[in-house]
Amino acid sequence: MGFIIFLLVLAALYLLEVYVLTDTKYFWVGGILPLLIDILTIFLMVASKSYSFHDFAMVFLVFFGTLCIWGYGDDRHKKKNGIKKDK
Repeated sequence: MGFIIFLLVLAALYLLEVYVLTDTKYFWVGGILPLLIDILTIFLMVASKSYSFHDFAMVFLVFFGTLCIWGYGDDRHKKKNGIKKDK
């Protein structure tokens, strides 16, 4: 049951990020949630004093995942509003 709740929270955060937070004219607003998730991940790793390869790999996956979600939401916003790519 815990894994299902985790998946539901993950899906809710993804939908919130892609369809709400990045749908503003300021691109940095969509970066607030990924930044908080990254800070929380680092805090949990340091607090648990876990420094194995597996832990660092999970932190890398979290960073990469939040960056991809933020980028996807920003690209979707630009496409939806007809904004040209940055130079």
